[in-house]
Amino acid sequence: MALEMAQGGRLRAFGRVLVVAGAAALCASSAPASTIRVPVGVPTIGLALAISSPGDTILVAPGTYYVNLEWPNKQGLKLLSESGPSSTILDGGADVQVIGVYTGVDTTTVISGFTIRNGHAEGQ
Repeated sequence: MALEMAQGGRLRAFGRVLVVAGAAALCASSAPASTIRVPVGVPTIGLALAISSPGDTILVAPGTYYVNLEWPNKQGLKLLSESGPSSTILDGGADVQVIGVYTGVDTTTVISGFTIRNGHAEGQ
């Protein structure tokens, strides 16, 4: 039931339709974002991207990772290094792009703290 303030500071109930709408709104809340750790929790960055949900953070330990990643269609992902670009390297092996981003980005998407090397632009 919906509530309104009656005179004298008491609440009174009215209507039943709003109850259903209010209950549905409460049940539709989204799950909180998670932090996925590479390689401690998940062995590879590619797998972390695949199992992530929109808004998750993927936190990568120091090391050199030989990758050719395709960014998933998930808004608000954050791919972050634990220790910064001097100790966390994404290496494309001079094969193709290191990270291909074709869809799934918005203003909350972040890739930060990596040296990205040995990649090519698509088609080169």
